[in-house]
Amino acid sequence: MEEKQIRIKSTQFGPCGIYCGACGAEDCNGCKSDLIDDTIRNCKFRKCAVEKEIEFCCFCNEYPCKDLKVFMTDQYPHHWTIKTNLESIRVNGKEKWLSAQQAEWSCDQCTKRIFWYQKQCSCGIDLDAFEFPQKS
Repeated sequence: MEEKQIRIKSTQFGPCGIYCGACGAEDCNGCKSDLIDDTIRNCKFRKCAVEKEIEFCCFCNEYPCKDLKVFMTDQYPHHWTIKTNLESIRVNGKEKWLSAQQAEWSCDQCTKRIFWYQKQCSCGIDLDAFEFPQKS
């Protein structure tokens, strides 16, 4: 069985603190790239960061805004990491955070990239992945 090659996204983060490197979407090259889907294209945090000329929401005078608070606590478990991510970025800087994220989202056994909702690595090891929320 031929293993599918997954390309590395050109941008590894969004201004909201999402780590794009753990997103398995193939039609997007990261929140800050030109290859994005409509959901990302219309993202209020992406637009706001551009308007305010900030790289991350944690550097905004309104952080955390009402919309970001709602987003960080919605039904998607990967959004629940945003607050911790942004605090890490603010305290330790982007590069240190990115390095930690790359390590966190790599298989402990084979070091291949893994994704938020991936239950098993291609090497066969079971992963402690987020449960994808059921639509109501």
